[in-house]
Amino acid sequence: MKQRSDGATVLLGMPEFVVGAQLKVGRELWLMVETTADVVGCEGCGSRAVGHGRRRVNVRDLPLADRPVVLVWAKRLWRCPDPDCAVGTWSEEVDDIAPRAALTERARAEICRLVGEAGHSVAQVARGFGVGWHTAMAAVRDHGRPRVDHLSRLGAPRALGVDEHLFLAASAEHPTLLVTGFVDLDRHRLLDVVQGRTAQGVSGWLAARPAPWRAAIDAVTLDTYAGYARGLADGLPHAQLVVDHFHAVRLANAALDEVCRRVQQETLGHRGRKGDPLYRIRRQLLVAHERLTERGWAHIQTGLDVGDPAGEVGAAYLAKELLREVYATRSPRQARRRLERFYAHCRSAEVVELRRLATNRAPLGARDPGLAPHRAVQRAHRGHEPTDQEDQTDRPRLPQLRELSPPAPPALRRRMAHSTSRTNQRPPTTLGRVEIP
Repeated sequence: MKQRSDGATVLLGMPEFVVGAQLKVGRELWLMVETTADVVGCEGCGSRAVGHGRRRVNVRDLPLADRPVVLVWAKRLWRCPDPDCAVGTWSEEVDDIAPRAALTERARAEICRLVGEAGHSVAQVARGFGVGWHTAMAAVRDHGRPRVDHLSRLGAPRALGVDEHLFLAASAEHPTLLVTGFVDLDRHRLLDVVQGRTAQGVSGWLAARPAPWRAAIDAVTLDTYAGYARGLADGLPHAQLVVDHFHAVRLANAALDEVCRRVQQETLGHRGRKGDPLYRIRRQLLVAHERLTERGWAHIQTGLDVGDPAGEVGAAYLAKELLREVYATRSPRQARRRLERFYAHCRSAEVVELRRLATNRAPLGARDPGLAPHRAVQRAHRGHEPTDQEDQTDRPRLPQLRELSPPAPPALRRRMAHSTSRTNQRPPTTLGRVEIP
C-alpha cells in the first residue's frame, strides 16, 4: 500500500478529493479518498460544525489504465454544537457523487455514452464497471433521457417515417409487444420509439413536439395501417402521407398470391402441392424481375404455360412489376405516368384481385397528391433508372397499354412468355420489365 499519493490525486481529477492511499485488489484499483473541507457550517443555525466520526462508502469510478477503479470514501459525519438546533447530525455531500450512489456521476455519464454512442450492450458495460445490469441501465436512463428529449437532437426533418417493430415475441407470460418508431428520413436516423401500435401513440408523440417542428414536416411515409393514418391526420394535418415502397409492393405481392391460390383451386380443385405448376413457381413470382436468372425466368414461363390457362396469374405478375416501376424513377412526372399505367392495367384486367387493388386507392395514394414528394421520401438505396436512359425513345420496348388492343390477360401473358431476351442491367419502364426481342 502506498500512502498519500499526490500523483494519484492529480490523475483522479476530482478537486474535492485527495487520495490517501491506493491498493490493488485483484484486477481492481482501490483508492482511499477523503474530502479537503476542514471548516463546515451548520445549514440550520450557521454554527461551526464539529466532527462526528466517519463512514466508509465504496463508489465505482471511471477505469484507470484499463483497471476498474473503486473509491473508498472516508465520508465525514458532522454535528451541530448548538443543542437548540433542529439539524443535529448530517453527512457530507459532494457534487460528483449523489447520495447513496454506487457510481460517480462521470462514471454514469460514461456508461450512457458507451451504450448510446459506442453501441455496447448494457450487460457488457456493467461488467466492465463492476456493477449490476439495473445499476448501469439506470445510468443510461437518467443521462440518456435528456439527450433524447432535447430538440437539437431531433433536428428539423422535412420527411418523417413511421412504422411498427416487433419488440418482444409472444410467450406464456405476455402477448406480442409492438413498438412504433419515428425516423428522420433526411438523415436516416431514429428519432424515438413509443410503446404500442395505436393512433393515440402517434398523435400523442407529435403533440409533445413544438409547433414549428411539426410545421416543417412536408411528407410522412407509413404502412397501410389505418391507425397510423388517423394519428398523423391529427398531429400533422398539413403533411403529405405516402405509403412506403416496401408496403406498397407487399400489397401487390399479396394480390398476386391470392390470384395464384384461386387459380390453383379453380384448375386443379385443391390447394397447392409439390408437383403443381403454380405451387412450384410461387416463390419466383415474388422475386423482382431484374433479379431473376435466365433459369428462373424460364421456370416461371413454364409454370404459367401449364398452370395459368386464362393468364390471370401472368396479369397479376405484370401488375406487381408495374407498381415497382412507379418507385424506380426520380421524376415525379414519370412516376405519375407509370402509376396511371398500373391503374389502367388493373382496371382492364379481368382479375377480381387486381380490380380490388386498383380501386383501393387509400393505401396506394391518390394519383397526383401522393406523387409530389415521391422520391424525396424514398430511401437512398432504392433502385432507379439511370439518368442517361430515362429519356431514351429508341430502345425496344413493349407497346404502351393504351396502344394495345383490349388488354385481355391471356394476351398479356403470352406476350410476356414469348419474350426470349431480357436485360437485367437496367429497370425498363414498360410492362413486366420485358423487352421485345
